[in-house]
Amino acid sequence: MSLGVEGANGCGSIATPTKIEVLVVEDRPLSRAALRQLLSEHMSVDKLADADDLEKALKISVEFKPSVALVNYQLRKSNAISIAKAVQQESPTTDILFVSMQESWIALATAIQSGVKGFVLESDPPDWIIDAVNALRSGYAYFSPPIALMFAKAYSSNTQSPRITNLSSRELEILKHIGQGESNKEMAHNLNISVKTVEAHRARLMKKLHVHSTIDLVRWAIQERLIPS
Repeated sequence: MSLGVEGANGCGSIATPTKIEVLVVEDRPLSRAALRQLLSEHMSVDKLADADDLEKALKISVEFKPSVALVNYQLRKSNAISIAKAVQQESPTTDILFVSMQESWIALATAIQSGVKGFVLESDPPDWIIDAVNALRSGYAYFSPPIALMFAKAYSSNTQSPRITNLSSRELEILKHIGQGESNKEMAHNLNISVKTVEAHRARLMKKLHVHSTIDLVRWAIQERLIPS
């Protein structure tokens, strides 16, 4: 993760007027430590806690209601969207900032539909991550320049099918997992839902997108740049 302190000089170009409470949800120890160090050294943090799964994230959210929660979008053992929704349910005043390892339209679309207010990349300069936390704390949304550019291109070029707007955040998640080659059983386990629920979402996807097979679903997602080819 490119958040080393040696590259963090000049962080925090947006000043934070008051101390804030921050939760970091990351299941990779080195990345979690790097984020904690970045935040503690370059922000006025009143409370800084971390979690590596849904249960711990909810416990912390109940205890001290963080102002901002930084959540790794590619968590290995938990689902970032589920964590974001659960944290906001327990602590409605907490704003969610996703940190992603890669640019992904499906990740951004899913995040936006889930009420996430910020999205940055792990490869972004550290000061952008600080700016994102400060922006969310001040009541603004924040998308780092590469993410904002991807968002602008997708809409300004009209390359995205109108059918995308008809998909729910859960259906976008299912589509992402289908694109990763996961079986219904694997998706059910990873998303903590039943196999029947996965099958129902898959059927609705095919109906909404007017396709008739899994291969057609994957081809459509690649064509719409929702998953890499």
